[in-house]
Amino acid sequence: MTKKNRLIICGGGIVGITIAREAALSKKFSEIRLLEKDDNLGTHSTTRNSGVIHAGFYYSPESKKAKFCSAGNKLMREYCIKNNIKTKRCGKVVVTRNQKEEEILFELFDRGKKNGCDLEIFKKEKLSEFESLALTYKNFLWSPNTWSISPHELLICLIKECKSLNVNFMTGEKILTAGNDYIKTSKNNKFYFDFLINTCGGYSIEVAKIFGIETNYRLLPFKGLYLKSSQKLKKFKRHIYPVPDMKQPFLGIHTTITSEDYLKLGPTAIPVLSPENYSLFEGLDFSLSKEILLLQLNLLANNEFGFRDLAFREIQYLIKKNILKKASELTSENLETINFKWHSPGIRAQLFNKTTKRLENDFVLINKENTFHVLNSISPAWTCSFINAKEMISIICEKIKT
Repeated sequence: MTKKNRLIICGGGIVGITIAREAALSKKFSEIRLLEKDDNLGTHSTTRNSGVIHAGFYYSPESKKAKFCSAGNKLMREYCIKNNIKTKRCGKVVVTRNQKEEEILFELFDRGKKNGCDLEIFKKEKLSEFESLALTYKNFLWSPNTWSISPHELLICLIKECKSLNVNFMTGEKILTAGNDYIKTSKNNKFYFDFLINTCGGYSIEVAKIFGIETNYRLLPFKGLYLKSSQKLKKFKRHIYPVPDMKQPFLGIHTTITSEDYLKLGPTAIPVLSPENYSLFEGLDFSLSKEILLLQLNLLANNEFGFRDLAFREIQYLIKKNILKKASELTSENLETINFKWHSPGIRAQLFNKTTKRLENDFVLINKENTFHVLNSISPAWTCSFINAKEMISIICEKIKT
């Protein structure tokens, strides 16, 4: 080990933290420093998600998502079991409403098999053996490895482990400027590095710009609203999902069981004006909002990739009863008899590709010299975090050898 190989990770969500852990386990770095702009770690997508470990059957087999998700699912489940993190090993059923959706169901099954997922398709008659409250048209897909865990418990466990491995966490440190081997932060600190990894989520493109990286991507964030039952509900045994709109990267309103047996409905995909715009004025970043709004207006006018249709459909879910109505298509249970409250929303820091004029559906990694920029870190990035960390540190370790 030389005195070099100093690693800085910008961004304190699960993607950055698992990379820091993997770097520490590799023993290839003399110093590992993780910087987070907020006062706490993991306050955005890391803990504002459904807690569902995805299996990986939604994604095109040639994509990075497909490559990572099935393996990431296994690694995350194993980590949770090893560290006694509460798990709900419920599995998931994907159901249909008509013949067109049946065709999509079989397409998902085919993708899943190519992606190495443990999946089965069964006839409607067997559905009651898996989830008696679910409804389907002719067939349903069964995914046994789609579990639920507590995102907060996982975050706490990872932070504790990283600290034991001498990872240096520093909060309230927003990167402002950078050189070839250093960054300067909002606390007027200057940190030197040999390698830097940008895992800043919704701000990853802005951080990449600091290093002189320009892309054809623009941020187009969407807010996921959830309803959560006020009481635990043990009557639901499985997650119940519809087949998705294959033209969009969203999974639609579904029912999920949390690791503590609460029922959640959602999420929505409502366009918002900033990567942390959780309510009307909360988290607005005016330096980004103008550019995002102009992009949204252009997409509304031209209905690129069906944005106008998507936006109008999703805005209705600002009203609670509309989420209940949509979720009720999946189940025979009368959801209106259950007391639901709004749960903490999340933001999907989605990228729009100006070249293709479509949403970017895959993870993006840009390498410039000794810096690495993880872009479009959207679902299933949380599920993929452990395998993504292995891949990222493997790439850097190869550079260390040379």
